Amino acid sequence: SLRALQRVTVPLSVTKLDTYAFSDCGNLESVQFSEGLEIIGERAFRGCTELRSMIVPSSVTELGYGAFGGCTNLTEVILLGGGRLLNQGFLKRGLFSGRGVLNQQALNEIIGHGNALRDCPSTNAFYGCPLTTLKISISRSLPERMERLPRECRLSIEQRVHGLRRLELTQDGNILVCFSHIRGPSGFFNGSSNLYAVEDTNDETAESLHQILRLISFHELKESSILIELAMWKSSLVEDRAPADSRTSVPDPAKSLIMDYCGFTGFLEPAIEGD
Repeated sequence: SLRALQRVTVPLSVTKLDTYAFSDCGNLESVQFSEGLEIIGERAFRGCTELRSMIVPSSVTELGYGAFGGCTNLTEVILLGGGRLLNQGFLKRGLFSGRGVLNQQALNEIIGHGNALRDCPSTNAFYGCPLTTLKISISRSLPERMERLPRECRLSIEQRVHGLRRLELTQDGNILVCFSHIRGPSGFFNGSSNLYAVEDTNDETAESLHQILRLISFHELKESSILIELAMWKSSLVEDRAPADSRTSVPDPAKSLIMDYCGFTGFLEPAIEGD
């Protein structure tokens, strides 16, 4: 029977899990979703008390009411939809963007309106779970910038990530940003204490991520300046060589960073793209 299941792998062909799909499967310990799943229905995993962690693919756009309600051992949830759940302006400019890192509206649309403390707890996908932190993966653009850096630069950034409480580095090189999952006050809404909010308390997550963004930009600018120095040195070796033969290309995004740093991005961008 379904209630005897211990592990479930949801295939690529499944785009929706229906209401109560695996409800009260008390022996279920592991669920592996595939990219392509879009909806996890209401109370789909309600009462699966052996679940301890959950990774939700980026393709999921909706977690139904109480989808994981009453999963009393579920302490870790990772949402892979960082491209949608995090403000992309922040990932480009950090605290200078004037916006927080969490896209609260997009998060509410996925995990239910119970994400706001004023709403009914039963609308939250994780009501009754002992979650203290919700983790969201950053879009691949940031790890890709790290991968383009020399090894010693990457190690420096990874070491800094390990030292920041609100960031985690996964084995595949991705970065998770962590947000507090706060239980509402006891007695709120007819005595319920299962009401939650997801918050960046004191902007701690934003501050941590801003540090990493600055460090990546620093190493990119440093490496690009070395390339420029090499190009100048190369051109000075053979004075009679044509200037075109002495050029050394500066890779993106270092090129854009230099232009942005100098305030020339909007003015010279067409020339950069046509290089």
